[in-house]
Amino acid sequence: MSKDMGTLRPSQLIYYYGPGAIVDMMDQSVMIMAADLWNTWNAPTIKDPRINKLLDVKEIKILNDMPDKIKIRAVPFPKWKICPKCGMMTDFNSNHCYFCKKNGEEVELYPSRFVVACKNGHISDFPYIEWVHQHKEEVCEKPILKFIREGSSGSLSDLYVRCVKCNARQSLANIMKKGILKSILPQCTGEMPWINEKGSCTETMDTYLRGGSNIYSPAVASFLRIPLSEQIQDPLIKKVNDSKTLLQKALELNNEDFFTQSLSMLGINESEKERVKQILLGDYGGEVSYESIRKQEWNTLILDKVDDSHDTGYKSTSVDIHEKMQSYFSAIHKVESLPEIQVLRGFTRLDYIDRFDTKQTDHLVSIMKEDETGWLPGVQNNGEGIFFKFNEFELKHWEQNTNHGDLTDEVIQKFNHQREQLGFSPLEIKSRHILLHTFSHAMIKELAAHSGYATTSLRERIYCSDNMYGLLIYTASGDSEGSLGGLIELAEPDKLYPIFIRAIEGMMYCSSDPNCSEGNFKYKTTANGAACHSCSFISETSCEWGNQLLDRRLLLNINPGETVGFFTI
Repeated sequence: MSKDMGTLRPSQLIYYYGPGAIVDMMDQSVMIMAADLWNTWNAPTIKDPRINKLLDVKEIKILNDMPDKIKIRAVPFPKWKICPKCGMMTDFNSNHCYFCKKNGEEVELYPSRFVVACKNGHISDFPYIEWVHQHKEEVCEKPILKFIREGSSGSLSDLYVRCVKCNARQSLANIMKKGILKSILPQCTGEMPWINEKGSCTETMDTYLRGGSNIYSPAVASFLRIPLSEQIQDPLIKKVNDSKTLLQKALELNNEDFFTQSLSMLGINESEKERVKQILLGDYGGEVSYESIRKQEWNTLILDKVDDSHDTGYKSTSVDIHEKMQSYFSAIHKVESLPEIQVLRGFTRLDYIDRFDTKQTDHLVSIMKEDETGWLPGVQNNGEGIFFKFNEFELKHWEQNTNHGDLTDEVIQKFNHQREQLGFSPLEIKSRHILLHTFSHAMIKELAAHSGYATTSLRERIYCSDNMYGLLIYTASGDSEGSLGGLIELAEPDKLYPIFIRAIEGMMYCSSDPNCSEGNFKYKTTANGAACHSCSFISETSCEWGNQLLDRRLLLNINPGETVGFFTI
């Protein structure tokens, strides 16, 4: 968004180009600086009580409402640059080769491919000078380095760096090995270029590619901005919200007698005074967690009709269910307007993020320079969706009368084993979750073929527990594609039924059968049953479970002798 370096979309700042990330701009490589160093004073804010309480902030600044007025700061990184013609290296703040310029040529430099980082988030330039002189007693005064390519394989063993002044030369063949830098870099440099500070750190640093995906992993929390069912159904909450402006002004006057009189005028008993104050502050009671927010969303999604377009923007209505789908689903809703907020909480380097634990922040690197900023950056996208509520009776009948555990227990154990290896606590997952999740992927692939949206523009939200049994397939794009009406149009029974049939039938066969249908891949690295790239996987940005916990054998009987399929078509 800076006019000096180039332009970024707001959604890029929330995901892979956020604070602390390395970005290739038009003519240089830069690192995005901390969010509280940006010019965001005129960015609109959202104060959603649930989000604020869960993320422990006062407000969310929305970056995609007036993006042209938001200015992002960045700093050149890495500092080392190389001339593609003569190979001379420099760490000066220059974009053109000094040596070629002396010969009358203007050659643009390119940034170094290698950086060093530690798991605490610190990152620095690769120590080329120390690496080249590691076998000498001391580094020569004011060294000048040259990058040399020998051979044609393109491997690291063909790359060398030489000091022009003392003629010391060192191969880059082993720089990616763990622990190889200990002799010249005993401990972490503590550098944090995104806040222009340097701290103390005892971790060791290793070499990584500047563009490696493990260099920056954003922690993004996603919320549907929908009215809570309590707000819709509780008479007191409804009465307070209908007169919110009046009551807030009465509260701001800090006059208890006047506030009590205002309540009396609205027919609200004085005994409810403290609860009214909590409602005005957005506190509807109860602990806020990942699970509680999902439950709140579910309670609103299952309502037959909700029109809160004047406030949150959410609007949904139930549609008739095709007679041949009624045994599987108790309700299908078309969500005509669906606001989604995505908030950047922090990031990690060289580490994995538990996407299901929004409370855990100890392992996250802060995207702020100051600790008490009270806000986080986010984007609000408006989309549409189709909500499927499974028939609870049929679902329980399937769980009690099939041997689905023979297929799902191993998948669930492997998934939780992977979580434990990453240092995360295991999750309680039921067989119905794998059924719902696989059905979601089947429908996303088929809906994309009919709705006009790409599969990357469709997302899933699985609601599964003892009291939840449904899923939401929706669009929420920060660009022009997001609420074109092509998805909700397919929710009508005559249109949805053929799509439903094709989606289930499409899971019958796979080009990797019989290995896939038997769930018996020799070197399977994912926690799945009969599921693979050829039949069940979708875009990683569309799946909230990382293309794991899938098994198309739960949808229908694809192998002789099996009886665990939920659908019979």
